[in-house]
Amino acid sequence: MDEVCAAPAPKKMVAKSLVLNTFRKASVKEVVELKKPWKKVLWRKQDYPDNFIDESFLNGLQRNVNIQVTDFWSLVADSLPVSQHLSSVVIFASVFVSIYRNQLSCALVGFVSNVSAVAAFILWDFVLRKPCNNRTFPNYMGIVKSCILIVLTLAGLSPILMSLTKSTSPDSVWAIAVWLFLANVFFHEYTTETIRPHVRLHNSLSTNAALSASVVLASRLEKSINVFFFILFAVHWFALFPIFRKYIHVFSFYADMLMTLVLIISAYIALNAVASVVIAFVFLSLIFFISFICPIWFIKLQRFKNEIHGPWDIALPKLGPSKG
Repeated sequence: MDEVCAAPAPKKMVAKSLVLNTFRKASVKEVVELKKPWKKVLWRKQDYPDNFIDESFLNGLQRNVNIQVTDFWSLVADSLPVSQHLSSVVIFASVFVSIYRNQLSCALVGFVSNVSAVAAFILWDFVLRKPCNNRTFPNYMGIVKSCILIVLTLAGLSPILMSLTKSTSPDSVWAIAVWLFLANVFFHEYTTETIRPHVRLHNSLSTNAALSASVVLASRLEKSINVFFFILFAVHWFALFPIFRKYIHVFSFYADMLMTLVLIISAYIALNAVASVVIAFVFLSLIFFISFICPIWFIKLQRFKNEIHGPWDIALPKLGPSKG
């Protein structure tokens, strides 16, 4: 039997199908070309689905634009205010322990505190405030009036403050003082780039916590004159001395470093005298950790910083003088 072969398609039908396919491809191409380019805006209705991601979506991506790579010694210099404040708290607590044990005269502490405050004010007036662009002329009469008012107020309140915690157990007094000093350390303002004319809230909380702890400790002293000198020393140490340290920090790095070393050595000697060598060594280890280990740790952690910026971020207003 002869094999049945399929008849070839007519030439007209083949030509017609080729024309239709060409027309369809051209139509699809025209539809694609009619779409407008995709733009990264949400307020405009576009010819693309909501989950469409264009190849140019991440073209404006920027990483770690505002990161400032700091060196080791700059971080060590920034850690000096922390070491200074911790040392000052340790020195103050050691002075109280010495007075409480009758190893140190409270009148001598008050005399040295007053002389040091006057010397620091003279140094600030003639040397320190000029490099800090502090052009305001101090009101000497107002300063003298404020000092007299503080002295008279403390002299009048000393007998009352002495009996403040007579009915409280010593353990409760020590615990309250420790918590208040911890609040002082936690809320203290350690930034010293500029000398701010206004007082921040957390800085006032720090000063109030330290003065409250001083009042609580002073109430355990036996004589009202000792209470007066001790609280006066606390006012100088926690209200005025931090301001003086900030001016020293702005004035000279070497002067700031020298003052830091003096405070650390004084705190070590004081702890060694009123406590033990072990506690003094623990304090030195803490200062070493803050001043040297923490900067190294911070530099190591900077490589994990991944800050992303792009044109989709919130626009920042550029404030300036109005034109016209």
